[in-house]
Amino acid sequence: MQHWILKISFQSNFGSPVKEQLEEGINVLDGGCGPGTWSLEMAKDYPQSKFTGIDISEAFPTEIKPSNCNFQVHNVNDPLPFSQNHFDYIFQRLLVVGIKEDDWDNVISQYMHVLKPGGWLELLEALLPECVNPGPKLELLMNTLAEMIETKGVNPRIAHSIKDRMKKAGIEKINVKYVRIPVHHGGKIGELFWQDFVMGIRDVVRPVIIKKIPELEDPDAYTNFIEECGKECDELKTYIKFYRFYGQKPTTIIA
Repeated sequence: MQHWILKISFQSNFGSPVKEQLEEGINVLDGGCGPGTWSLEMAKDYPQSKFTGIDISEAFPTEIKPSNCNFQVHNVNDPLPFSQNHFDYIFQRLLVVGIKEDDWDNVISQYMHVLKPGGWLELLEALLPECVNPGPKLELLMNTLAEMIETKGVNPRIAHSIKDRMKKAGIEKINVKYVRIPVHHGGKIGELFWQDFVMGIRDVVRPVIIKKIPELEDPDAYTNFIEECGKECDELKTYIKFYRFYGQKPTTIIA
């Protein structure tokens, strides 16, 4: 569901100027690939290219997949199991909660190590907990989520610093595009985004929410609270921002 929402919202599966290269055949890394949806679709669209997806857990298919698509279990925080200058294009998305703030520079540095000179790095992340036109109920949910992940060393607002981190790593020609995805309004996308959002957040934040509002300990009361939050987003026309960053590794490295 997330894949479809982002593809429609950004009007493409990727932003980096690599379409012609993909058609000719290049090596692509999908960092933190999850179920591998992006790699599987890209492998089908660009059969001449080879796609490798890595993730900390084996949520991806191991048998039924295109011949030009492979997956392996690996944590992007650890040194990558690939040779230097191996990939032409590296893609990563939605790891705002999966990478600690202190590890982001290392992750980008690891990508730069295995990226060929002239290759492209693309990162796509949500900006949390900030929303456009939020109501008090959504703010409570989002701020609670932010508080919970901040205790684990995660910066929910990492999107604010990704461009600077890429620049610091030596990446050039950095482009930034952001989209506002509707929450519980705006047609099918808003409807599906709300379903995906609720599925991912409601049970995670509930223990902390009921400490703040004890009466929500009742399951029916909490369900009603979530439903009212959705109505609130519809009435206020709430959006959540997603940012796409992409840039190029220099073709010549100056020592």
